[in-house]
Amino acid sequence: MHWSFMMHVVPTPSSLSQTYIKFFNLVQAVRQKDQLFALDPVDERMLSSFAAVWGAGQHLTASDAALIVPDVAPRTVQRRVAALIDKGLLRVESDANDNRIKYFIATDKTNEYFAEISKCLEQAKGA
Repeated sequence: MHWSFMMHVVPTPSSLSQTYIKFFNLVQAVRQKDQLFALDPVDERMLSSFAAVWGAGQHLTASDAALIVPDVAPRTVQRRVAALIDKGLLRVESDANDNRIKYFIATDKTNEYFAEISKCLEQAKGA
C-alpha cells in the first residue's frame, strides 16, 4: 500500500506585507480616534494628490484641482473640496493679482493629518 501525504505549506507573510498590515491598523486607529481624519478613499486620494503639488512648492489652483485626480470627475472634486473646506482641511485664497484665480491651501489640520499618517508609517516600519 502506498500512502501519499500532501503537505499544505502556509506561506509566511513577508516583512513588507507585515509592515503594511501594521500601517493599515495604525491608520484605522487614528481614523477611529478622530472624526476629522475619518476620510473616505476619494478624499484621501485628493488630499494626497494635492500634497504632491504642495510638496513640490507649487500653488494648487481650483481648476488644477479638478483635473489632478484622474479617476474622479471634476464635479465630484468640486463637491469633495467643499466638504474638505468645511472640515477645515483646505482653505481658499485668491491670487494677489487676479481675484478670479483661487488657490487651495493646506491648513494646520491638513498638516496634522499628514503628520499622523507619517507617524503611523514610521511606527509600522520600526515595529
